[in-house]
Amino acid sequence: MTDLERAALLHIVVGTPARLKAALKGVPKKLLLWTPGPGKWSILEIVAHMRDMERDAYLDRYRRILAEDNPTLPDLDGDVIAIRDDYRSLKLSELMRDWLKLRKECLKLLKSVKGQRWERTGTHETAGPLSMDALLRRHAMGNDEAHLGQIEGIKKRAAALEAIEAGPGRVAQLTKKLDGGVLRLKPAPDRWSALEVVCHLRDVEKLWVDRIVKVAFSDRPAFYTLDFEALVSKQSYNTQDLTAALKELARLRADTVCLLRALPASQWKRTGMHPKRGEISIERIVEIMIGHDRGHLDQIAKAVAAS
Repeated sequence: MTDLERAALLHIVVGTPARLKAALKGVPKKLLLWTPGPGKWSILEIVAHMRDMERDAYLDRYRRILAEDNPTLPDLDGDVIAIRDDYRSLKLSELMRDWLKLRKECLKLLKSVKGQRWERTGTHETAGPLSMDALLRRHAMGNDEAHLGQIEGIKKRAAALEAIEAGPGRVAQLTKKLDGGVLRLKPAPDRWSALEVVCHLRDVEKLWVDRIVKVAFSDRPAFYTLDFEALVSKQSYNTQDLTAALKELARLRADTVCLLRALPASQWKRTGMHPKRGEISIERIVEIMIGHDRGHLDQIAKAVAAS
């Protein structure tokens, strides 16, 4: 490793305390404990893992490699430790206090390493020979960058799921007090009534979930499209029952949220081919869903205002 590469890695390790504090600022307790999917860690559990790895996977290993000739470095199973030590019951303030203290000790030690001492090695039980340079790379990239990315990913994913989960309730709130005449009134001959918008939201939900399933379990599948303008008249949206449409929309959206929560973050990056938009990921589909909800909520509000 060159001096320049090592300096860049050390820069990451030095800067992580400020970045972690910024990432955690203002995060409510509910979000600290929220998990992005079954079997996945919450933000609190990630910080607890970072505290323990700072002590046992980095500080202890640095010390041993520098003090002993080719020490054996035991493998650490983070999932087992998280269960054993009940990470979800721990306090963030105490975890951060301990982690910051350990990080200061690591930085003090790393700043003292000179010249060929960076080439000293230990032998990891599963990864094999591990030099000080290699351990530093793991520390900066495999630990700091990876876990900061996880935390930001959880915050972004939680906000997205919260937004789409709230959609049906917001639709119901806008339409619940409308009488039949207002509900079915078209603002213009070529514009949908509030009821037609609700029925459209219900039926397009089936399209969203179909695309998500195909992308999750097939390689770059081709998406089909529907003529939703034609469905308005073909299925007589303006004669349908609002309560039934809202109930079905809520049921379908709950299924969509359940599916998205079950998918690992990596699968949110998988893509399918839209005939007009081109290649889009599940992550992008969710963004489109949020914008689609927002647009049609505005449409309902305008239809009501025009009555």
